[in-house]
Amino acid sequence: MTKVLVVGQSPPPFGGQAIMIERLVRSELADVEMIHVRMSFSSHMDEVGYVRWSKIVHLFSLIAQIVYCRIVHRVRILYYPPAGPYRVPMYRDFVILLATRWMFSKTIFHFHAGGVSELYDRLSIGERWLFRLAYFRADAAIRISELNPEDGKKLEAKREYVIPCGIDDPCPEFLAPARGEVASESRPLRILFVGILRESKGLGVLVEACGNLAAAGVPFRLEVMGQSQEPDFLAALHLRIGELNLKDKVRFLGVLTGQEKFAAYARAEVFCMPTFFDCETFGIVFVEAMAYGLPVVATRWRGVPSIVDEGETGFVVEIRNPAAIADRLATLADDPALRERMGLAGREKFEREYIWQRHADRMRELFLEVDGAVRPRVAQPREEALALR
Repeated sequence: MTKVLVVGQSPPPFGGQAIMIERLVRSELADVEMIHVRMSFSSHMDEVGYVRWSKIVHLFSLIAQIVYCRIVHRVRILYYPPAGPYRVPMYRDFVILLATRWMFSKTIFHFHAGGVSELYDRLSIGERWLFRLAYFRADAAIRISELNPEDGKKLEAKREYVIPCGIDDPCPEFLAPARGEVASESRPLRILFVGILRESKGLGVLVEACGNLAAAGVPFRLEVMGQSQEPDFLAALHLRIGELNLKDKVRFLGVLTGQEKFAAYARAEVFCMPTFFDCETFGIVFVEAMAYGLPVVATRWRGVPSIVDEGETGFVVEIRNPAAIADRLATLADDPALRERMGLAGREKFEREYIWQRHADRMRELFLEVDGAVRPRVAQPREEALALR
């Protein structure tokens, strides 16, 4: 039996990484036992990135739990999701990894948040030394998309895997959406945004695009689902919504889970998140939207274009471009047949590539390969990168 100690956040707060780790540790993988040590530095998005005494206490508690599991359960493999390109979580990783990584014979880094390797050249000599001790030469590194930063390669991981995320099918009895109608005042285009309410997730860009739609006479309604991480940004956003006379067109849903969450997807006609978030690697919300047969309007940023196929499952535009977002939304508002065609293509891609079991099978194979329980799928002279597709 291959034993893996999974160290990572699970909800709350609700983010793609936390959701994926929670689903992973709930999985039953043949010949693999996963033991979860839960990170819980933050319970709300507006706590992320700030140092508090409670977090310092939790840090040492976390280390103690890892040591306990290593000794009592005799776990040989450490699975750890490194921080993104920010110093505070990087320092947190230094403490955890330098205190515990040496105890394990194998280490797997899963880069749910991309870009930590980009910090290296900006660090002092001492910080670089700690960085190398903490992050370099992992036995395996997982990227979620081939378009993401090559953190594993830059950190000299022995193997690199590309494993896209997957989710349970939220609508297994999926029916093709009705073609609908051209957007009108009596039936406005229903747009959905799901994500952390912060500037870099593109919510401000989307609001500006909605202002363009309103000025052009395109009827729409926008629903915004998610938790605020930047209160000042959210206050400014509400002010801007008022300036653009959009108060009756924009509705904030807060954090929804379970059936309430997917009911919001079910009543939408288009999904839009124009992200340029530094840590973005994939975007589970795009996959959720495609599962519901929604055309997607997204940005050419990190791993997002590996999910959304331009002109097929949606539209992909450059970041920070509200005019382009408005143009694509207006196109979809005027063409219900296009919405249906793109939505069905997205659903087909979801069923083909992003079903949870496909992701779980890839993770199982990786765990067994790292443990030496099975031979690698391809030969790896000099332990070259392996992409599981």
